[in-house]
Amino acid sequence: MSSKMYKTSSTTTPPPPPGGREHPAPHVAPTGAGASEDDARNPAAEAFQRIKGDINELKEYAGYYVAAKVDGVKRTVRNIGLYAALGVVGLIAGGAIVATAAGLLIVGLAEGLGRLFGDRYWLGDIVAGLVVLGAVGVGAWMMMNKLTNTWRSQTLKKYEQRKQSQRERFGHDVSKRAAEAAATAAAERREAAGRR
Repeated sequence: MSSKMYKTSSTTTPPPPPGGREHPAPHVAPTGAGASEDDARNPAAEAFQRIKGDINELKEYAGYYVAAKVDGVKRTVRNIGLYAALGVVGLIAGGAIVATAAGLLIVGLAEGLGRLFGDRYWLGDIVAGLVVLGAVGVGAWMMMNKLTNTWRSQTLKKYEQRKQSQRERFGHDVSKRAAEAAATAAAERREAAGRR
């Protein structure tokens, strides 16, 4: 066999084994002083450097995106807190204004009734209190009746629509099936009683 040595990129390689095909050895990146010059010309090293730079850039962009999203959530939470605080302050102020107005109205009504009763202001206070409490009670009773009737009619309507849907889909509804089951059970009880 041949005893000559193959030279590739100033690197000496041994001859191929007996029976093997002769081919140059793959390029091995040198280390040391000449490494930077060869790396600059090596396409694989250039690609690796580009990929490394792209990955670093992608990491920076991902961090930027996450930071922007976190700051957006923080801003939203701050705004919600601010509006909630303003709402509470407005509710307190509005409640105080309404309570003050209602109080002045009732005091004025009581004084007016006290004059009508011949300067008996204590009687005007009592009558005004009873009138206001009666009005509040009647208003609350009427509102509760209205709400209860509305909820009841909505519930009945909802179940009537479901029964109609059952009749369309199955030819019968839950009420008809329940009546049939009750009639069958009653007939079985009568039959069992007749056998005794």
